[in-house]
Amino acid sequence: MPYISAKTNLFQNYNQYFLALFFGAIGALVNLYPIELAYSIALILGNTAYILAASFLRPSLTLLCALISVIPLYFYWGHPYGFLTFGLEAWFISMLRARGWYVLTADLLYWLLIGMPLTTVLIWVNMEPTQTFMLFSVLKQAINAMLYTSLACILLFTFNDYFQSIKSNQPPLVKSLPKWLLYSFWSISSFFVICVSLGLSTSLGDFQKTQLEKELEINNNYISHIGNSYLNEHKQAIESIAFQLSSITEAAERQKALSKFHHLYPGFLTMLTASKQGDIELASPNSIMEKLAIKQLSVVDRPYFIHAMQEQKLFVSSVFLGRGFGNDPIVAISAPIYANNETQTPSGIVEGSLNLGKFGLYDKIGFDDKQIKTIVTDQNNRIIYASGSLGLEILSGLTYQNHASKSSPYLISLKLKGNEGAMFIHKKTQLMNNWKIHSLIEHEFSLKMTENMYLVMSLTLFITLLTASFFAKRFAIHLSRPLAFVMGELSKGKKTIAFRDIPYETPTEIQKLYQELKLNRLALIKNQKELQDQVLERTKELNQANRKLTEQANTDTLTKLYNRRYFEENFKVMQSIFSRNNSSVMYAIVDLDFFKKINDTHGHLFGDYCLVTVASMLKTFFNRDSDLVARFGGEEFVVVSQCDNVEILRSRMNKFLQKVADHQFQYEGKGPVSLTISVGIAVGKASYSDLGEDWFSLADECLYEAKGNGRNQIKITVIESALNISASV
Repeated sequence: MPYISAKTNLFQNYNQYFLALFFGAIGALVNLYPIELAYSIALILGNTAYILAASFLRPSLTLLCALISVIPLYFYWGHPYGFLTFGLEAWFISMLRARGWYVLTADLLYWLLIGMPLTTVLIWVNMEPTQTFMLFSVLKQAINAMLYTSLACILLFTFNDYFQSIKSNQPPLVKSLPKWLLYSFWSISSFFVICVSLGLSTSLGDFQKTQLEKELEINNNYISHIGNSYLNEHKQAIESIAFQLSSITEAAERQKALSKFHHLYPGFLTMLTASKQGDIELASPNSIMEKLAIKQLSVVDRPYFIHAMQEQKLFVSSVFLGRGFGNDPIVAISAPIYANNETQTPSGIVEGSLNLGKFGLYDKIGFDDKQIKTIVTDQNNRIIYASGSLGLEILSGLTYQNHASKSSPYLISLKLKGNEGAMFIHKKTQLMNNWKIHSLIEHEFSLKMTENMYLVMSLTLFITLLTASFFAKRFAIHLSRPLAFVMGELSKGKKTIAFRDIPYETPTEIQKLYQELKLNRLALIKNQKELQDQVLERTKELNQANRKLTEQANTDTLTKLYNRRYFEENFKVMQSIFSRNNSSVMYAIVDLDFFKKINDTHGHLFGDYCLVTVASMLKTFFNRDSDLVARFGGEEFVVVSQCDNVEILRSRMNKFLQKVADHQFQYEGKGPVSLTISVGIAVGKASYSDLGEDWFSLADECLYEAKGNGRNQIKITVIESALNISASV
């Protein structure tokens, strides 16, 4: 048996481990597909598996199930903190479940006391990019937990019959009606409130993202149009001034025309003309010529000079830092000049340094006065312009990390001063000269509405739980009151006609149940009465049968006197009673003389008749309640009776001998036959001995003496004390 018990326990342990692994695998499979909301933030439903496991498994196995379920989240989030928060959640719930808590209330307590504070600390210490939407992340985790926990509770309700078949390590829950209703209301209301709120927030979030993307698209189109127009306008301006300067030969007139033209196009930081040798001849504003050093008066090495002279057409340079006229990033637009409008060989070039800072004039304001940031890059992906709030270095390469996902296809992170991973929603458009316009809106702004929705959701959930608690209590009272009334009525054992109607508003099912119970109660009372009558009758019959059996067991079947067994059992009782009363006892053995001869002569039936007749005489002669008369065996009878006077006893016994001797025995034509008896008697205080053998021995000796002296006589031994026995008299 110990071996079988150990084997059974081992099988149950393996079964529990299998359940932990099974639930953990299901949870991990579901967690492979989280519902994405934003960067590194997603709703997870796989944790439902270890909430279910906590209802059946001990804490260590529930923890194992949770760790398996969280494995996919480690790869999805890129950090291991889910093992800590969700592992603690599983262990905590299983511990409280073992103490009789419901899993939903245990999980709610965990997130209030441990989960939310722990999540806040982990985000603050280890996940800096997420700190900007701390409240959103913490609320999301708690609401997500309530979602999968309430889902687990609904599954426990729905598939209760199946889950009941699982061998559980947890104690059964005490399910009073108020607690059961509260648990049910909390589970269902939490699940549907969160689902509806998530649906609304997701729809609003999608709408907001669509609007933001449209706003970014509009901003890109606007900047692109302005940028293209800006470039085209200044390219046409350079072509125009080149044509005009080609027809002017006087230096003063050229300077005047250049200055006038520069005034018309202030987008140029500076304008200049250079000879075919590359020496600067004129500049606008004219004052900058005085600031240039000798070595700065030549642009022969500049691409805008070389290409304009060699290709003899309009040239737009890449972005570069100005030299001599400032250190701002500029784009040089140049065109060849021909002397006297000759078109064979250029006599020089005219160049304008286009001010790229003008793009800042086109930064626009987006939703809720949240500024849309703008970045312009050239064909080499160098930053030409960036909104000042971004703090990006001009002419540095634009690098960003793409975090595109199905839910956030335009999400990137930039490395900015003081924020290594600033998140932005990003849209990009290319200009005709391969420049790119990047429009950005901070991701924090896009999450603000969702964060507000989660805050409203939390408040709504809190109010819903309070409301559910109130109504659960009211419903419990409403349902339990008629049930308590019904039980009280039925427990009184009244007849149906005495049952009162339910005085409360009651569902028809309870009314119908009450009517059925009343009918069943009447039938039960009737059946109880019938059963009681049957039991009484059977008891009476049984007692009678027992009496008959007792009488049969204690009675000699021939003579109807007590038998030897009964005599020996009751002698001690009589001796004890007589001893307490300090009375004397007569112990007599009566034997029929020559009984064998009677059997041999007249037959055993005649002998039986003689035994029955003598037994009847004895029973008639010794008829007191305290007298005990029994057939000891064969033709011997024993009599025990109280005796206070030996002489009176002797006289009575002689009368009995004479009565037997005078009786003529006739049976079925045989007889008449005379019969005598011999009697041996021991008389003494009852306290002499409590052993029947001692008394029988003395009386038997007297009987033999009577037999030896001729029979048909009495011999009496008087016992003086326990140690002194007198002679026969």
